[in-house]
Amino acid sequence: MTQLIKKIWFMVLLALILGLSAALLSHKLVQDRLSEIDDQAKLGQEMIEVMVANVDLSQGSVLSPDVLAARRIPKQYAHSTAFTPEQLSDIDKSRLQSSIQRGETILHSHIDGMGQRIFSTILQKGKRALTFEVDEISSTAGMLRPGDRIDLIYSVKETGVKDIKESYVLPLLSNLSILATGQSVSKQDTNGTAKNYSNITLEVSPEEASKILLAKSSGEITAILRNPDDQAPNESAPITPDALLANLQKKPLLEAILSKTINIEYLIGGGGDDITTPGDFK
Repeated sequence: MTQLIKKIWFMVLLALILGLSAALLSHKLVQDRLSEIDDQAKLGQEMIEVMVANVDLSQGSVLSPDVLAARRIPKQYAHSTAFTPEQLSDIDKSRLQSSIQRGETILHSHIDGMGQRIFSTILQKGKRALTFEVDEISSTAGMLRPGDRIDLIYSVKETGVKDIKESYVLPLLSNLSILATGQSVSKQDTNGTAKNYSNITLEVSPEEASKILLAKSSGEITAILRNPDDQAPNESAPITPDALLANLQKKPLLEAILSKTINIEYLIGGGGDDITTPGDFK
């Protein structure tokens, strides 16, 4: 009886293994055939890469590189408003106005605002967009771009004893992200030339916005560009003109210049017989 049971279980196990093997082999054959048909269909066709969803996305989902992928398809089948990998930055953080399925091409009509990114959708939760005027120095001569990161430097003159105004320069905020320069939100620089604009828009917290507005009303703000990989805050100490001069006077070169004896030769009389020796005048 025991031998019979073992034999039955062996036959069942063998049947399962054979069935699984057959299923796997059949799946492979089908996939190979589909690939072959696909390759034959692509022969002689120009291919193009378009952006597709790599997961199912519901209405209101925010697009990012994590939920998108590039897929090669025949150019003749590509929709005229399909986004390409080169346009990924244009749809990054955009919000969908309709649901799309995994593998579906991302079109302009899928993006909230009929293909035009609504500005508020690029803000992170808890952040605000603050726009303020900048001069040529603050805008680094027009070379700032959306996506750059900057520090803000605050300079102010305070009235002291006998109405003497003392100047102070100190870091205000560090590592802020630029959302827009003027009315441009594009991160791509098409021709590498400087663009004219009179204001920039920053992504800030409500507290940071209050600091900037107060600083702007009581002094001057200058934006300085920083490396995007540099995450360290600007912790420079506040400085005054007196402190700056005192620090410069400690420099070895300046000390040598200030302490150096000035030797001048003078001609006395019309004949030039008497000439002062070096070191007579200091």
